[in-house]
Order: sequence, then C-alpha cells, then structure tokens
Amino acid sequence: MNRPFEILASEYRPMIAAYLRSLVGGDSYLAEDLTQETFLAAHQSLSQFEQGGNFGAWLRGIAKNKARMHWRSASRKPLVVDSRVVEGIDEVFDEVFDEVFDELDREEEEGDWWGDRREALRSCVDQLSQSLRAAVEQVYSKDQSLEEAAVVLDSTRLAVGQRLSRARNLIRKCVTTKLGTSHE
Repeated sequence: MNRPFEILASEYRPMIAAYLRSLVGGDSYLAEDLTQETFLAAHQSLSQFEQGGNFGAWLRGIAKNKARMHWRSASRKPLVVDSRVVEGIDEVFDEVFDEVFDELDREEEEGDWWGDRREALRSCVDQLSQSLRAAVEQVYSKDQSLEEAAVVLDSTRLAVGQRLSRARNLIRKCVTTKLGTSHE
C-alpha cells in the first residue's frame, strides 16, 4: 500500500468499523473482517475515487456493499432492512466524522489541530454525567457492543443506545462551543 492511502485508512478505520458494526447488529468480529475487506477493496479501486470527493462517503459505499455481499453469501436476512435506517446512519457519520476529516484537508498555520480537538473532546466527555460517560467509555473506549455494554452497566441495550445518543449530542455541542465552530 502507498503511504498516503495508509494514512487515510488509519484515520477512517474507526468510522468504517463503527459503521459496519451498526450494519451487522453489533457483531464486532464480523465488522472487523468487513472493515479489512473494505480497505482492501478501496485500495484496489482507488483510481475510481474522484479527487476532491467525499472519501468517507465513498468508503461507506464500499463498506455497505461488503455488508450486503456478506448477508447474501451467508443466506441470511440483514438486520437492517429499512433503507431509511441505513440512510440515517450515513447522515450521522457524515455529520460527525466527515467534517473532522474535511478540516484536516485545510492547512492550519497555527496551533496543534489534533491536540486542540482532543483536549476539547476530553474536557467535554469529562463534563458528562456518570451514566452517560460510562456508556461512552464502554462502547467507544472499550469497543463493546450495545449488548455487552448493557450487561456491564446493568442496563438494557435500548437504554445504553439512548445514553450514547444524548452523550453524542452533548459532546457535539460542547466541542462546537469550545472550538468556536459550527456544524450547521
């Protein structure tokens, strides 16, 4: 693999892994396999990517196709059958991740771009209530599925999912305020 692609792959890998986990019902092992297949396919078809295009959306398209191919070959029905759900997941990933990576393309003359954002993120996570912070830590830091986190937190999958949704919204608002950026 070439170095620029390796850099992009390492930056987008967490997003693609999380996206695929959501498409395969939280199966971390299957999502990891499909993530690897996604990046192999992306590297092989890199010439088809339009320069200046949305790299995250392009990768998610490949990932979505890998997930569909898996379900077809396994002769199972996919857990996500409503296209509106998949589109909703795409919108969330577009909003949260693509803006961060689009800003990377802009040259920053001053400051530590990642350091400033990492510090703001840590500060905002620290401001969350204990129950929201615990859900974030279990799912994002410890890479657990909603089911696994629910067991650890003595809760339900639905409740953990709701906590994560609230936490993401609070973190997004907090980071936006701290960095003086807008996600509108």
